[in-house]
Amino acid sequence: MTRRLKRFYVSSSLEARDNRHQSGKEATVLLTQEETHYLKRVLRMKRGDRCLLFDRRGSEFLSCLDRVDPSGRCAVKLLRPMTRTRRERFTLSVAQSVPQHRKMDEIVRKAAELGVFELIPMVTDRTVVRMSKEREVQVDQRWDRLVAQTLQQSRIETFPQIRPMTSFQTLCAELEKFDQVFLFHPSPEARPIRDLLRPQAEGECGDEHRSVRILLLIGPEGGFTDREIKASQACGAKLVRMSTGIMKSDTAFVAATSLIRCMYE
Repeated sequence: MTRRLKRFYVSSSLEARDNRHQSGKEATVLLTQEETHYLKRVLRMKRGDRCLLFDRRGSEFLSCLDRVDPSGRCAVKLLRPMTRTRRERFTLSVAQSVPQHRKMDEIVRKAAELGVFELIPMVTDRTVVRMSKEREVQVDQRWDRLVAQTLQQSRIETFPQIRPMTSFQTLCAELEKFDQVFLFHPSPEARPIRDLLRPQAEGECGDEHRSVRILLLIGPEGGFTDREIKASQACGAKLVRMSTGIMKSDTAFVAATSLIRCMYE
């Protein structure tokens, strides 16, 4: 039954309401004006209608539209929490050099559809796109909206964490936090990623309490520089490729992410 319910994202955290719900008290969420408009005008929900309410932390509740308060905002009652269907065997982070012409918007959507845990907009030596701090704030807000819209339709449980713009040098200092780091490059010495993933997927899949952490590094259209490749390899990254051809940056994102999910699931 719940699969047919409309799924709705709320910007406020449901965690505090969950604690209230567990203590036996009634828990409600007062929507913003924008969320109220979407619920009533787009989803066309009426009082008593049920839906699935979720937040960016992964909390999700079977809920119903309870009332409209004097300010015109909808109040939604939380009925019961929804349990996750399974534990992830791995978490996937992708550091993507920001492409031109708003292609990153589509990458953000695909990251949400494909269950990416963390998306890191990356600035490399050959990255053309540069943003001011003010522009970054605007873009981050737009990307958050795109993720929420995508998850309402796809029903994926993971809300991708989108990091601030991060330099390649900064990211290299963090590589030790990951179990596997793959840098995509079409050079002959790069190994096919499927050869490296197969033993990992069949063997090391995390213990009972911990998932394997994987990081993909996807460069700009001009590729990573030799300096960047050497720096990442010195920090433990493995040079990999998808095929003998050269893919566009956004194509490589979808292909590599899909392959990893197929190998580990």
